[in-house]
Amino acid sequence: MAEKKGDILKSLREQLRKKQADISVFSDLLDDYMALYDIKKKLKLDIKKRGVSYETQSASGKATIVKQNQSVKDLVAVNKQMLLILEKLGLTTDKTIKDDDDDKL
Repeated sequence: MAEKKGDILKSLREQLRKKQADISVFSDLLDDYMALYDIKKKLKLDIKKRGVSYETQSASGKATIVKQNQSVKDLVAVNKQMLLILEKLGLTTDKTIKDDDDDKL
């Protein structure tokens, strides 16, 4: 997973460089994006482990109840924030700058 994360960061930094927007403030936003990437992975692991909902004891401890996994809502919010960062940086699919090597594939 670390290799994929590194590839993503490298790709995003390269896109900024090609747009001549590789300045400190945008680099810091990429760091925020990658922090959210880590959070997203942890949320997905929690959902995989506990499911969309899970059984737990009630506050009184006398009954078993089904609760919705908060990680599902948090995952949606994190994904939304990640997309907003990309949008603010102008890194959208319609504005992706291909390498010359990409045309040869």
